[in-house]
Amino acid sequence: MLISDGRDKVLKVFQYFSKAFLWASDADNKERGFRYTENVNALIAQFSITRKLLRLFHATDPINKIYNIPLAFGSQYSRYQKIMTTLDIIDGFVCLANDIVDDIVCLSKIGVLDRSLAKKYSPYSARLWMTGIWLDLNSVYQRIAATNRAIDQAVTKEEVLRYLREKDRHYYDLIKLLFDLVFCIGDCWPHFYKSGGWQAISGSLSGFMSLFKMWRRFEGSLLC
Repeated sequence: MLISDGRDKVLKVFQYFSKAFLWASDADNKERGFRYTENVNALIAQFSITRKLLRLFHATDPINKIYNIPLAFGSQYSRYQKIMTTLDIIDGFVCLANDIVDDIVCLSKIGVLDRSLAKKYSPYSARLWMTGIWLDLNSVYQRIAATNRAIDQAVTKEEVLRYLREKDRHYYDLIKLLFDLVFCIGDCWPHFYKSGGWQAISGSLSGFMSLFKMWRRFEGSLLC
């Protein structure tokens, strides 16, 4: 799963960096444009399909997430804990629905299913992704707040450093989600941006943040 996810992130960077390059080329040279635009567009389309294939049947991840959510619905739990558990469950089912719809779009684009389904279900995919982003933003905000409280209550230097590293990871998540939000707005409302550069650049930066997060998460084992 790690290798597959890493390949997806690398392809995402190449895909949207190529789009950003084409956008910048057209913006800087209106008369001639970029000589190999058609070739690069074909390559970008292949990157997109390959990424979708790598993430095919990815719905097992949100199923596992839902299964592992600690339930907090007893009388011994606070109202806040119950609300956060409910939001986590909703987020899990939104991710599950999004992955299923993405699979339908992917199978449609490669011809396994009726090709008209891709156009029909793509807007649903974008809206589910947008919903998931907002739920994740709330979750990250709550984790940052909880980490700040833990830092205030820490009694040793080691605890403080551990919580500070944890806080850094939450901020990486926040930055990545904000780039995703900028990109997803263009998917949900195609005419919102007057320039394609918004999605090209935000997609590139989101991909870089994904790779950076993965590197920071596994750098110890990768360097060994």
